[in-house]
Amino acid sequence: MRFFVVALVALASIAVLAAGSIAASNVLKVKPGTVNFGTKPVGSSTFKSTTITNTSDETILLTLSLTRSWDDFAGGAVGSTCTGSDTLAPGESCTLVEKFNPSEGFEGLRQDQIWVATATDPESGAILETEEILFVGRAR
Repeated sequence: MRFFVVALVALASIAVLAAGSIAASNVLKVKPGTVNFGTKPVGSSTFKSTTITNTSDETILLTLSLTRSWDDFAGGAVGSTCTGSDTLAPGESCTLVEKFNPSEGFEGLRQDQIWVATATDPESGAILETEEILFVGRAR
């Protein structure tokens, strides 16, 4: 009988926690998830972007982390509205702008830059969702 009571208390605690937090799926929409710069001449500069949207019904904290980058990427160019640590209301978006500036010595190599977008519940600190954003380019 004691186990049954403990189990009921544990289940009730989980239900209360779940009712007060954001559902941990379909929180972020990244469009496009892969940004392809294509093949660009050495010395050129090209800007492209992706949009990150809070698709949940609650405000989230969005953090961006750069996990891999080649020298030919700017690492979050001027014009980005995503600052790296943003509070996004339901339906609100920000834009991550990237610059690809191919240089000598990298001709023919596929270069990539990977960002990770993380949605966090600002009240509990729980990670709700992560999405990888890939920028790809090649120098010629």
